Amino acid sequence: MAQKRRQRTETAARHDLVRLCAFVALVVAALFFLVGGILTKYAPLVGTILNFIASLALLVAIAFPAWEFVRGKRKAWRIVYFVALVVYIAGAVLGLAFGL
Repeated sequence: MAQKRRQRTETAARHDLVRLCAFVALVVAALFFLVGGILTKYAPLVGTILNFIASLALLVAIAFPAWEFVRGKRKAWRIVYFVALVVYIAGAVLGLAFGL
C-alpha cells in the first residue's frame, strides 16, 4: 500500500538548514583547530589563520541557532545577541591580529 507523503513546512525546512549549518561548521572548526594546532609548530602563520577560520566556523554554528532562539523574544534579547555577536567577532579578529 502506498504511503502518504507529508509536505514539509517552511519552518521544518529552516530548522533542517540551521541544523545542517551547525553540524558542518562544527566539523570544519574541529578539523581546522586540529590541523591549525599541528601546523602552529611548523608554520605559525598558517596555524594562526586556520585557527581564525575555525573560530569563524564556530560563529556560524552558534549564530544561527542563537538567532532562532532570540528572534521571537523581546528587544532586550536581540540587543544582547548582537552585542555578543560583535564581541565574538572582535575577539576573533583581535586574536588573529595579535597571533600574527
